[in-house]
Amino acid sequence: MKQKGFIIILTTVLMLSFNGCLTNVLNCPEDLLETSSCPTKNKDNDKYTNALWIIALIGGGNTSTLKNAIIAGGYSNDSSGVSVPGYWINGNWNKLTPVDSTRDSSVNSLVVSGSDVYAGGRGYDSNRYWYVWVAGYWKNGNWNKLTPIESIKDSSVNSLVVSGSDVYAGGYSSSTSSILGAAVAGYWKNGTWNGLNPNYSSKSSSVNSLVVSDSNIYAGGYNENSSGVSVAGYWKNGTWNELAPIDSTKDSRVSSLVVSGSDVYAGGYSKNSSGVSVAGYWKNGTWNELSSIDSNKDSGVNSLVVSDSDVYAGGYSKNSSGVSVAGYWKNGTWNELTSIDPKEDSGVNSIILGQ
Repeated sequence: MKQKGFIIILTTVLMLSFNGCLTNVLNCPEDLLETSSCPTKNKDNDKYTNALWIIALIGGGNTSTLKNAIIAGGYSNDSSGVSVPGYWINGNWNKLTPVDSTRDSSVNSLVVSGSDVYAGGRGYDSNRYWYVWVAGYWKNGNWNKLTPIESIKDSSVNSLVVSGSDVYAGGYSSSTSSILGAAVAGYWKNGTWNGLNPNYSSKSSSVNSLVVSDSNIYAGGYNENSSGVSVAGYWKNGTWNELAPIDSTKDSRVSSLVVSGSDVYAGGYSKNSSGVSVAGYWKNGTWNELSSIDSNKDSGVNSLVVSDSDVYAGGYSKNSSGVSVAGYWKNGTWNELTSIDPKEDSGVNSIILGQ
């Protein structure tokens, strides 16, 4: 989608450091949380490190409440440390009913269509012998559970698209094809699951970004190979398109996908031979590396916008002290953003252009 106007940045400030690439912890399949591509759990209380993750957009709805509003979705921890799902409209908090009020839930993606607000995400289901993540979305506050491949395995909505009367929810649903229950990439269309072919059925894959353009469905994310290495790419109408990484023995992932005319942009990261995450984007399969604050430290793109000939990439870059610094690249030039505390991590999870 091409956009014109001023830049609106939604940032994340972390009060604890993450080990590895700064990505949305809610996009990480449960069995991958201990890898360098996903933040680790807090070892002391088995909860995720406290962070506020935001996906946001400008509402163009038909009501005065939503028109030109800034809507930010995510979660806010209550006094018990439980993550409560919801979204802010112009700074005002709107709580969503969690799947289980005693367990974490979160919004991973927001869409405004007319006067309706859709919030895709997941929540813990406690009606079992153990807890599992349950995928679904809230429409105007009402929870709509999406049927997973296996009800005893994790599932999640990472990206939501509303096209006409159709609701597309991209993410993953875990299966029992492996001991860990491999995450299977796919999307639900009006509640019906559409699995996307993984490279190997015993390995994990996931959709992190979904685009519906005309009659085509693009789903960006990753596919693990036989060695368990995450390979960046996207599915177009179910056909996998692998994107060449910097080093084929190291992880790479797509976090954000943009289709502009006949061009496909895929933002994310690719690790080099030293295992350092390098920020960049693929345009029609060609890798475009983005400069970092310190080439020996991680950086990554979490959100991508294309406006005419300009490419904006929001994300983070770690400095020499290992602190993640929020910012964005415009046509390859880094623009650092001010953080609350320069000693603590910050990052951009969503970037849009105001109209």
